[in-house]
Amino acid sequence: MKLWAVLCKKELDGFFYGFSAYFILAVYWALSLLAAVFFGLYFVVDNPSMRSFFAFQPQVMVVVLPAVTMRLWAEESKNGTLELLFTFPVGNAALVGSKFLAGWIMSLLMLALSLPLAVSTSAVVAVDVLNIVSAYAGAVLAAGVLTALGCVVSSVVSLPAAAYLLSVLAGWALIGFNLSPLLSSLAEKLPDAPFYLPEALNFSSRYQGFINGQFSPDSVFYFVSLTAALLFFNWVIVNEKRNGK
Repeated sequence: MKLWAVLCKKELDGFFYGFSAYFILAVYWALSLLAAVFFGLYFVVDNPSMRSFFAFQPQVMVVVLPAVTMRLWAEESKNGTLELLFTFPVGNAALVGSKFLAGWIMSLLMLALSLPLAVSTSAVVAVDVLNIVSAYAGAVLAAGVLTALGCVVSSVVSLPAAAYLLSVLAGWALIGFNLSPLLSSLAEKLPDAPFYLPEALNFSSRYQGFINGQFSPDSVFYFVSLTAALLFFNWVIVNEKRNGK
């Protein structure tokens, strides 16, 4: 087995050996159900595409995923095992990738908990399968971005609790990024200016497209490229720490 795969397995084993994974999964499922039922009125309105569930997934992930990512790097620094990790015969890209993959797998396990809800929903209403698949794809991509963001914060902050709080704040800032109200007023005054770019970078509108069944290549590229950019920043930070800078 490749060493990066061993490191990824080590991270996942650490979650489940310490029972923190079960707690995180339980909190995620509880928050997801509360949001879907009380805010999305899941059992009141028809949900052929499970819109009431997926609409609140970014907000739930912003709160829960930092509990996963905070330990990936920050706990290594706190416990003094980061220097030992750097002695392993593996490149920085593999280190970053293995920890990100472990966090992303945890997010996939979270989303897998919703499959019984999808099955029970299909028994009650005629579900739109393609729309649900699109929504799941959007949730998986969004989880990748938020996991990568949490990894960046965890690699900068050496205290897990501080890494959690900063990851939550950074996540809320990312999903809340919306310059449309400002741009609409500026567009009226400057109709020839390129005001489309900030709108194209809007996390929530891109995610909303998946919920609406709009599986567009440009939205996939947005999430993948944003995840890659964050992982590159993570690599830069790890590289500087490994070189003692």
